[in-house]
Amino acid sequence: MVPLVCSRGLDSMQYFKKEIDQGTITEFSSVLSIRAPLTLQPMIRGNFTLQYNGELYNQEINNNDLEFIYQTLVKSKFDVVSTIGKLDGEFSYCITNTDTKKVFFGKDLLGRKSLGYMLDENQLYISSCPPATTRDTWFECACATIYEFDMESGKLVTIDFESSNNLPSPDIVQQTNEPLNLLNLHELLASSVRKRVRTISPTHKSSSSVALLFSGGLDCTLLAALAASELGPDTTIDLLNVSFCNPRSNTKPADTPDRLLAIKSWKELQQTYPKVNFQLVEVDVPYEEYLEHRSKVIQLIYPNDTEMDLSIAIAFYFAARGIGNRVLPNGTREPYESTCRVLLSGLGADELFGGYTRHERIFTSLSNQIKRQVSGKPPKDTTEYDWDALIKRLIEELQLDLSNLHIRNLSRDDKVISCWSKEVRYPFLDKSLVEFATRKVRCEDKLRLDRTNGEIIRKFALRELARHLGLEFVEQEPKRAIQFGSRSAKIDPGTGKVKGTDRLV
Repeated sequence: MVPLVCSRGLDSMQYFKKEIDQGTITEFSSVLSIRAPLTLQPMIRGNFTLQYNGELYNQEINNNDLEFIYQTLVKSKFDVVSTIGKLDGEFSYCITNTDTKKVFFGKDLLGRKSLGYMLDENQLYISSCPPATTRDTWFECACATIYEFDMESGKLVTIDFESSNNLPSPDIVQQTNEPLNLLNLHELLASSVRKRVRTISPTHKSSSSVALLFSGGLDCTLLAALAASELGPDTTIDLLNVSFCNPRSNTKPADTPDRLLAIKSWKELQQTYPKVNFQLVEVDVPYEEYLEHRSKVIQLIYPNDTEMDLSIAIAFYFAARGIGNRVLPNGTREPYESTCRVLLSGLGADELFGGYTRHERIFTSLSNQIKRQVSGKPPKDTTEYDWDALIKRLIEELQLDLSNLHIRNLSRDDKVISCWSKEVRYPFLDKSLVEFATRKVRCEDKLRLDRTNGEIIRKFALRELARHLGLEFVEQEPKRAIQFGSRSAKIDPGTGKVKGTDRLV
């Protein structure tokens, strides 16, 4: 595990070992320093050792994150549960108290960073990366949960966020009668982007101010526009677009849907923000290189282990590496490597605002019924649909998506991106924006069914925001999963009938 941990942070690596009556505490940390000053880990303060990965956005922070965590621990009279409840951000942590012989570890409310553990004969192993062997007893930490290990008894217990008044409660998707507040949505998303691009230490020399995982679609283009507005003139923003040479479908990287859309959106962004330097970085992945890295990606993403997990993860893996060709204004290409340490991702937009086919499918029968009626065709379906029941089904599906984000996406994506010593941040998953989307946005403004013609519009609120920001060119673009847009899915010859849910072999 140590080499994998080292690759996640190249600024500092440090080893700590302490003998206690119950055995030995051994800790190893690598640090990717995004916010100055560089703070070595593990941090040792009296009887506490602290390890942490992520980014905090508490307004009162005036130093580095880890020091803030320790000072919060002091103010909380060394109550770890209360301390974790006061943190706002994307993080995982491990806090050891050698006096009480307790180890506390876990993730933030949504589980945006990877962290796993294994308990073997009263010995506890914790890491951001899974081991290469003995994997059957390795578990990814759940979100909204604090794990507490007693070194004396060897017992591991969990503290669910909902069981403590000192911890934030998971967000619950609700229906509301409030009309869409577009200005509020704009400000919350802009504020979220602002937090994530303004906390990058200027002491780090890089190719750009920030980089985006960029398909050219609605979500990432919104983030690119808001980052440009926040960072202002003379800013360089890398747009990382990945595409695969797919021998099964005989597709070249230049011909993939995501590449064609990325070029279109890049050109439009340049026209909309002429004083910002948007660099489109074309990351082309030959089939041979895919095969060379496939086994490493499979190891990284464990316990995620399906064909779909691999096809998504390997796309982010190569995109985050940032090695490709930069498209010049005259249309030519030159070799380029994006060295920006912070990547923005549009993950969360589909889960919060109704962007998936499964969301649309809830209303498809009613939609078809309306379309036949409008066209004057005789009805095939005479069902009287209960609108409230349909909305309830949508709410349940959105809640399931939000609750499962850490299982389906977040841990997996963090591992394949962080292995390049880079950090991914999720503006759509900001605490305030998630609260707004789950409580203040009507379901009808997430998935809009036009009762006059039967048309269904996914992510209606975000499309309205794109129009509001003058991004009409991307407003109508449909959702396309990265594995299909980049052609990383079913890439091997003879895999045409393979299902995304099939287990990797």
